[in-house]
Amino acid sequence: MGYILFDLKVTLFQEDTRLSEKKQSSSDHSVSVFERLNKEETKAVTVTQKVVENAKTSVNLFVVIGGCGIVLYLAYMVLSEFFSNVSPSSVFKMAMKKILKDERASMILGDKIKGFGDPNSRTRKRLEHQPYMVADVDYLRVVFHVEGSKRSGVVSCDLKKSKNGWKTRYIIINLDGFPPGKVTIEDNRHETDAEDLPEVDYSDVAFSEDSE
Repeated sequence: MGYILFDLKVTLFQEDTRLSEKKQSSSDHSVSVFERLNKEETKAVTVTQKVVENAKTSVNLFVVIGGCGIVLYLAYMVLSEFFSNVSPSSVFKMAMKKILKDERASMILGDKIKGFGDPNSRTRKRLEHQPYMVADVDYLRVVFHVEGSKRSGVVSCDLKKSKNGWKTRYIIINLDGFPPGKVTIEDNRHETDAEDLPEVDYSDVAFSEDSE
């Protein structure tokens, strides 16, 4: 009877040991699975962070390049206007002096005539201008606005580059509102455009004499 009880205790002890080992093994397996999941999540987070950081770097790079481009363009415009003998601002000043001295412009526009650039811009100082080329000859057209106590209008000023420098082709005010009309401040197209005509040598041309 004593041996039987001893064997039963041994058997129960071995059973408890196996159960403990199974629990430990299951616990170790759970821990290893949890660690693997943690590692995978950490890798995923790291990859996501790298993607986000690369995207931010690309955006910042594009912003820097765009900013540099704008700065270079503005510097080019300022320097070209500074070193050039003709610029939109210089054309504007020249045209305004002639408009203020023109009696017909003063009579139609009224007193206190003022000129300004694009009325939709914040400071109204931006002058619309367009350089263009015709038959390898440089031209410049500047457009701005004038306003007096009576009427307002849009000024078109066109210049042509010749051998002796820039020459004014025309300065014309197109009046706003009704009645429509225009004020020609200056029109030299018949002179400036005649420079492009080819010179003809008449020395070898034989002229017939009218017989009486």
